[in-house]
Amino acid sequence: MDSFHVLSHPLAGNCLKTLRNRDTSTKDFRSAMNTLGLLLAVEATRNLETIDCKVITPLDTPAECCCADDSKILLVPVLRAGLGLVESFLKVLPSARVAHIGMYRDHETLEARPYVNTTPENKGDFTRIMVLDPMLATGNSGVKALEFILDKGYPADKILFVCTLATSQGISQIHERFPQVQILTAAVDPQLNEKAYIVPGLGDAGDRLYLL
Repeated sequence: MDSFHVLSHPLAGNCLKTLRNRDTSTKDFRSAMNTLGLLLAVEATRNLETIDCKVITPLDTPAECCCADDSKILLVPVLRAGLGLVESFLKVLPSARVAHIGMYRDHETLEARPYVNTTPENKGDFTRIMVLDPMLATGNSGVKALEFILDKGYPADKILFVCTLATSQGISQIHERFPQVQILTAAVDPQLNEKAYIVPGLGDAGDRLYLL
């Protein structure tokens, strides 16, 4: 995967249509986010390292297999909205571990304010870190989240930032600070409004998942 990649799948468009629609119910919004998360999870794991193993089939015959060790993957959702992608990723990576980074946006300064970080110290247990945050807008919260992870000793080239929507501003800010971090998104929107919301966007993903 390149340092920046846009998901290319026709079903991603179906999900985005539902997510963008202001009349979509909370139930349908969650369902569409879950489906899009699965598509992103499959793409995010495309280049995982694999190991050779062997199983015995019902015909009492050995079969050579090639599989990924998902216990070596750390998922880091950025609260709240990042929780909307965790279930999808755990369906694909059931043995992955999950840490949490919590941030809220100061609506006056538009700065990201952190309040929790459970990312473990890097002891070599994980070969891949996937940061989950549906909206990469200004990039402020994304940069803060990455700072937290890098401060724990993880190398930038092992980190993948996964989002449903991004802007050029957010992508640029992350890559200016951390050029080795990869970014995967379902779409890139053209601009931010005066409140730093992505336009046309899908509104506040956290609110639509959990409050409305």
